[in-house]
Amino acid sequence: MSKPIGYYTGCPQAESLVRLYGDGNLEKLPQVDQAALVAILGLFLYYETVYPDSENFQDAALDAIHTDCDETTDDIQGALSCLAGIDRDGAIGVLQFLVQ
Repeated sequence: MSKPIGYYTGCPQAESLVRLYGDGNLEKLPQVDQAALVAILGLFLYYETVYPDSENFQDAALDAIHTDCDETTDDIQGALSCLAGIDRDGAIGVLQFLVQ
């Protein structure tokens, strides 16, 4: 059985994501968008390490969505707005949740 996102992170961005897209398992967010978030968060963590002074989350989101060739749904924008301003620890927690 899946563990709720709170098991992995208590960051406000993750809680906002859950409130918008489901009660702990993001059931309202399409699988393709969940997969895109995995790519975005992975890129974000990479950018945080390599380019610590850039607009990391926004850069990662734009790069991942561009690479994805627009397979995501309109929901991805809402999910990204929930995650804006997330820090490294929060991103790791959300990533762990998404790949569980």
